[in-house]
Amino acid sequence: MARGQWLASMLLALACAAPLPAQELLDEVLVTGEQPGPAMWKAKRGDHTLWIVGTLRPLPSKMTWRSKQVEDVIARSEEILGRYEGRATIKGGTFAALRLLPSIMRLRFNADGRTLREVLPPDVYTRWSAAHRRIFGHDPDPKERARPFYAADLLFDEALKKANLSEKDVVWPKVDDLARRHKVRIRSLKIELPVDDPKAVIRDFAAISPEKETACLVATLDRIDRDLPNMRRRAQAWAVGDMATLRSLPVVNQQQTCMEALLERPKLRALADQARAKVEADRPAIISYMLAAHATSFTAEPIDELLKPDGLLAQLRAAGYAVEE
Repeated sequence: MARGQWLASMLLALACAAPLPAQELLDEVLVTGEQPGPAMWKAKRGDHTLWIVGTLRPLPSKMTWRSKQVEDVIARSEEILGRYEGRATIKGGTFAALRLLPSIMRLRFNADGRTLREVLPPDVYTRWSAAHRRIFGHDPDPKERARPFYAADLLFDEALKKANLSEKDVVWPKVDDLARRHKVRIRSLKIELPVDDPKAVIRDFAAISPEKETACLVATLDRIDRDLPNMRRRAQAWAVGDMATLRSLPVVNQQQTCMEALLERPKLRALADQARAKVEADRPAIISYMLAAHATSFTAEPIDELLKPDGLLAQLRAAGYAVEE
C-alpha cells in the first residue's frame, strides 16, 4: 500500500509460531502465469441461477487470472452484481476535503512528536525492530515517529512484496473487462457516508489509545511471523482451484484487531454501523431480485466470507436457495 493510502483504506474498510527465518520469508510463490482460479458456486431457485466466484487476497504478484468458465458465464449473464463501493461525502465538497488533507496526513505520525521507541512497550519495539531489519534489510531509524498503525501497514506491505505476493485485485478488473466485451450490465452498489463533522472524525482517529494501536501492530507482526507460509499456500490453492486446501487454511487476519481499535471511537463506530446497516439491509433484497429477474447472473465475493458458517452461502441456503459448488 502506497504511503498516504493507509488511512483512506482504513476508513473505507468501515464500509466493510516462531518468527520465520529470512530465507523462508523471501521464498517465491511458485504459481505464475495464467491460472483458472477456484470453482464457482451456483445459487439456484427454479431455473434461475446466480453464479458466485470466490476472490482471494493476497495472490502471487506475477499471476494473471483467466477463467474460460467465468467468461462463458458472464457472456450469457443478463446482469452482474458488482462490488460495494464506499464514498464519504464531506460538507463543502472537494475543496473542503482538500483543506483537510494536511490534517489527515499528519495522522500518520505521533502527534506529540514521540518516537515509535517511546510509544511502544520495550518488548514490542524490539520485536518490531527485528522484523523491520529482516523485511526491509536495515535497522529502523531510531527517530521513527510513525504511529503503530502506520508502522504496521508499511511492514505488512513490504512483507508481502518480499514474498512475491500482492493485494492487488485480479478478479474484478477482469470481470469488468469481460462485462464490457460481452455488453453485460454491472449493477453497482454504492454506500454514501455523509460526514457532517469531518474534523471530529479526524480528532477521533487521533485519540485512539496507544494500547489499541499497539495491539494492531502486534497482530500484524503475528500474521507476518505465523501466517505468511499459509498466505502462500492459500494463494497457490486458489490459483489451481484446490478448495480442500483453502478450507483447511482459514484466513487469519489482523484487520479485526486493527478495526477494533478504530471502533472504540464513537464517530468512527457510527460510520461503521451506518455502512454495515446499509449492506445488511440491501444485500438480501438485491440477491433475491437478481435471482428473480434473471435466468443467469454473476457476482464475486471474498472466499473467506463465502466459507464462513454464517457467510453468504449459508445465508442463501437458509433463505431456501439451492447452493451447489
